[in-house]
Amino acid sequence: MSKIEVLKFGSSVLHAPGELHVAVDEIYRRWRSGCRVLAVVSAFEGVTDQLIREAAQIFGTDCPEATAAYVATGEQKTAALLVGSLVRSGIPTRLVEPREIDLVAAGSALDSAPRRVNVWALEGFWRAAPILVLPGFFGIDHQGHTTLFGRGGTDMSALFLASELKGSCRLLKDVNGVFDADPASKATAHRFTALSWTTAIEVSGPLIQPKALHYARIRTLPFHVGRPNESAGTHVGKTADEWAPPTPPTPPLRVALLGCGVVGRGVYESLKRYPTRFEIRHVLVRDLAKYADIPEATNDWSLGLQDSIDLVIECIGGVESAFLLIANALSAKKFVVTANKALVAAHWPALSHYARGSKRLLWYSAAVGGALPILETLATLDAPVREIRGIINGTCGFVLDALVSGKTRPEAIALAQAAGFAEADPARDLSGADSADKLALMMEAAFGQWMAPASIPTRGIDRDLSDPRGIKLIARAQVAPDGMTASVAPELPTQGSFLALARAAENRIEIELKCGSVIRLRGQGAGRWPTAVSVMGDVHEVARVVETRGVEESSPSPLRQSNVVKFTAVNATR
Repeated sequence: MSKIEVLKFGSSVLHAPGELHVAVDEIYRRWRSGCRVLAVVSAFEGVTDQLIREAAQIFGTDCPEATAAYVATGEQKTAALLVGSLVRSGIPTRLVEPREIDLVAAGSALDSAPRRVNVWALEGFWRAAPILVLPGFFGIDHQGHTTLFGRGGTDMSALFLASELKGSCRLLKDVNGVFDADPASKATAHRFTALSWTTAIEVSGPLIQPKALHYARIRTLPFHVGRPNESAGTHVGKTADEWAPPTPPTPPLRVALLGCGVVGRGVYESLKRYPTRFEIRHVLVRDLAKYADIPEATNDWSLGLQDSIDLVIECIGGVESAFLLIANALSAKKFVVTANKALVAAHWPALSHYARGSKRLLWYSAAVGGALPILETLATLDAPVREIRGIINGTCGFVLDALVSGKTRPEAIALAQAAGFAEADPARDLSGADSADKLALMMEAAFGQWMAPASIPTRGIDRDLSDPRGIKLIARAQVAPDGMTASVAPELPTQGSFLALARAAENRIEIELKCGSVIRLRGQGAGRWPTAVSVMGDVHEVARVVETRGVEESSPSPLRQSNVVKFTAVNATR
């Protein structure tokens, strides 16, 4: 059973709809680490106060039940928009309403506290989707009426749910932890890496609402406070206080983006949303005239290897030219992120050295499965794998569905290209070669052994099928008595089975362990945003590595010597 992470996003993080990408990236981070996620959200900044004022003008004080129902629409709007953003990014998500999970509260309509929840209902929803989004701040009373949790209620509901689910809780804020003073108004404010309950009650207000903190203390529920997508933070509920020594802000990573096509443009727009974390120095393209709207665009490819570049993101496709570029970048000790499965698979023996260990430079999660975290899941397993099987090419899934609907082969391919799922030349997708590349990388992650894609028996859907109904292009590999076996071929899965239910560009994977249990994953396997969110998952990981990877440990903080632990200094490798 995978771990449960309850993530609370308040209005300090989600100021407005334009900030939803922050939550998407943080949720994806937790999903790809092997967790089921329950995201509890507040209304956007200022919305709750506005709704309260409007309700007062309409209802006065005569109808608190109507006021509660009206104010709750603020959280419902945020939750709905977050679900839409996650689904657009190819992440399977379900919106959950408090009424559906019997989130029962006790108290008045405008100031109550959660008392009961149907854990089994949540477990049922997780069987359909690994990500659940819940509007926070309200529940229902015993008559089924909406009741608000009052100020600080979203923090409290997140902590309550984490306790009931026996999961971890992270309160995502606009600061990277709890400080002994407001860091916005006091330059000498110091951050805690850990807080005892006693000190937390003294110093954490108003960052953490007192009733939420007291609830966590009574339930002995430790939790984490920090900014989304960052490594630093404060663990609340420890036995002793621990300080992080003052450190200068980490400058943004200086990025060279190679290519700005379907996926590259998505990555470019995503990077632009984090101006304090990433600085796009160059966008390397072949035809400058096509990218007049991108000020960083250049056709001088040597700029990507300048000393001023920390991170190279490869989105140009192809094999040999792209390999030459990233091989030079890796030799120059630059971080490299790529979604190019053909490149990584073709040159794995030369690249594997850079993809492992504490000094890892090469990241390629997006090379397999789009938004589906296949490689990350295989890397986190603590049990041996017997077989991996699944649908790992979104283009073929889309084309097969179009053929079943009556489209001709050229029409189906054109539709896949128009939707951004198929390349201008879809031969590698349709022949099964793309799936073989991905399967080779999956086998290395699952079994620790390398099989060249050319050695995998492969048959695609590039030839006419007598009857495409129910057909899926299945990649599979398993451990056999005399070694490993692998194949890519059209198959007819059992009707109603997990793989048979895949639609369009969705990828689905079954990982069968030697103990007999089966892990099932699904997510969008192609397209701009699903691939871009996976690339950004690696990019954020690199940023966190830079934040925490250091050469020297900081000296203990003088503020409270007896409670200080060692701290790894930030080294941006400038």
